[in-house]
Amino acid sequence: MGVPTKITSYKLTLKTKRKLEQYATNLKTSKAKIINYALFEIFVKYIGKIDAAAVATYIKDTSLNLKPDSYTFHLSVDYYERIIQLKKEVQAINYSEYHDNEFIGILLSFYFDKVAIFRKKKVNEYLIKDQQPSQIGLYLNKKLKDKINSICNRYQLNAGVIIFDILTDIYLGKLPFGHFPKDVVIDSEEKDRIIIFLPPTLHQQLKNLPLSNSFITEIRAEQYLKKFNLATIKG
Repeated sequence: MGVPTKITSYKLTLKTKRKLEQYATNLKTSKAKIINYALFEIFVKYIGKIDAAAVATYIKDTSLNLKPDSYTFHLSVDYYERIIQLKKEVQAINYSEYHDNEFIGILLSFYFDKVAIFRKKKVNEYLIKDQQPSQIGLYLNKKLKDKINSICNRYQLNAGVIIFDILTDIYLGKLPFGHFPKDVVIDSEEKDRIIIFLPPTLHQQLKNLPLSNSFITEIRAEQYLKKFNLATIKG
C-alpha cells in the first residue's frame, strides 16, 4: 500500500527550475522524484539539522524571484504537514506570510543552495548539462535490495537517485571505500538484480575500479543506511 498523498502546487526560481531539469536528465527520472529526494534529505536523512531559523535567514539573505508559473505533483501528506509546520515557524521568525506554493519553492531553493546531495564535493563532475545517463544492472543481496525498495516506496524516491547518493556520499569516503569497513556484514547470499541509471562519468569510474560494481554498492549501501539511521525503515 502506498503512502497517502495530495496534489500540491509549487513555484520555482529560474535557477531551481534549471537544476531540477538538469538532475532529472542526469539521473533519468522525473522532476517530482528529484523534489521528493530534496524533501527526503531535509526531513529524513538530515532530520534535526535543518531548522526554521536557517530557512528564515536564507530568505532574508537571498534574492528569490519566484516565477508566476505553478507546477503540480503528488506530495505525501506527511511531508505536506511538515512543510506547513516549518512554514509557520519561518513566518513567525520573519514576520512574513507565504503561500504554500511559494514556500515550497523557497524550500527547494534553500535545498539546492545549502543542502543538496548535488552540492557534495566533486559530485558536479558527474553531472553534466544534457548528458544522458548509462543504464546499469546491479546484483544486490536480497535483504539490502528490499531495504532500498522500502525506502523508495515510503518516501516516493527513485532507486537510481538514492544509489547515486550512496556512491558519491562524502561521509563514506572516495570510491570504493574510505577504508574497508569491518562492521559491515552481508547476511544474505541470495542476489536480486536492480536496474538503475547513473551519469556515464560515474559509471566509467566504477568500471575502472578493481572490485565489482555490485560489491562496491552493497558495502557502501550498508554503511549509508547505518550512517543515516535508515536500516530499519519499512515500506
